[in-house]
Amino acid sequence: MMTKQSYMNELNRLLRNVSEEQRKEWLYDYYLHFEQAAQNGQSEEEAALELGDPRHIAGELLLGYRVEQAETSKTYRGLSRAVFATVSLGLFNLIFIIGPYVALVAVLLSLWAVAVAIAATGVATIVDSFWVGTFTKPQALSLALICISLSILLGIGLKKLTSLFYIMTLKYLKFNTRVVRGNTK
Repeated sequence: MMTKQSYMNELNRLLRNVSEEQRKEWLYDYYLHFEQAAQNGQSEEEAALELGDPRHIAGELLLGYRVEQAETSKTYRGLSRAVFATVSLGLFNLIFIIGPYVALVAVLLSLWAVAVAIAATGVATIVDSFWVGTFTKPQALSLALICISLSILLGIGLKKLTSLFYIMTLKYLKFNTRVVRGNTK
């Protein structure tokens, strides 16, 4: 059986990666729950059972925290942390979040690599025209302009696509957080 102290210690340990201010605020809420339970005549063990597994609670709290961080920081590192925090909530999230997220990130990175490769091809044709002479200088310049223009257009489109991917991933994580908490509105 779990006592108030062991429950709070476990929750504190699981939330160690959160800022101290936020962690204290959350822990205070659970401390109050134990206090109210004691006032209502419940034992510490009953109050702990009523709250549920501290690992599950910590997972939900971390998910909300990471999603909020990703939303405010606007970095892909923050977004990835939020995605991986979602996975901690169960097998469903492992299958329906990590798989698609990793696949879509791989596709985006591949498309960015293609954009860079097309630009590098344009530069390489100019260098080739000076050293090897496969193309005449006007041909190389034309080909280089076409490649670099395509690369720029692809980069513009990818920037928008990457931004949309970020926004949609955040929306999906928020939706998933609401579903996990039982609030589908």
